Amino acid sequence: PLAVLCSVLTLLGCHQSMMQTQQSQPLGVAVQPIRNESGWSGLEIDRATDAVAERLARGGNLFVPPPDRVRAALAEMGLDRARTPAELDRLADALGVQSILTVSTTSFDPYPPFVVGLEGVLHERRGDQAIFLDPVRNDASPVDPGSRPAPALRAFRAGRVFDAKDADTASDARTWARSRVGHDAPLREMDSYFRYAVDRLLEALMASKSNTGM
Repeated sequence: PLAVLCSVLTLLGCHQSMMQTQQSQPLGVAVQPIRNESGWSGLEIDRATDAVAERLARGGNLFVPPPDRVRAALAEMGLDRARTPAELDRLADALGVQSILTVSTTSFDPYPPFVVGLEGVLHERRGDQAIFLDPVRNDASPVDPGSRPAPALRAFRAGRVFDAKDADTASDARTWARSRVGHDAPLREMDSYFRYAVDRLLEALMASKSNTGM
């Protein structure tokens, strides 16, 4: 668990200029409500989002706003989720964080053998840098006259379908369970299996940042 958290801390590193006004605050990441693109209407969005936020907050090294606070900030913006660079930047400002994590479920089978498909995008603020390397629907991101320039963000992406019918995936889930008190039966309990998939998704996001050479 500590190694995963350290990896996430590396993943969420910010430009020095961003930290000048936040010297006493740990690195922060806000988790948006999970997007259900799996086609299964029974997915409990709030519960799934809570699981992702709890995983990031474990250990106390990250500032992770409670999901209810994230939902309230989005509601004040008139949004269900932030999508454009300007929206992501406004949400980060409202919550006092440097990064916004958006997770989508791409497939979901709640009956054994379980299937959970996850995709994650971590948008990280780049401080005063003016080049936005990975726009998210920037054609739908008008900047009001007189407002500040469009924010500069970096995006790190990862995704995978965790299918328990796959022998390697099932073996990996059992290995994961050996060190997870209270979640020792991921192949029998969907809650545990979902948390296993979230852990592996966060690790893959860390690897995607490492591969950029940043």
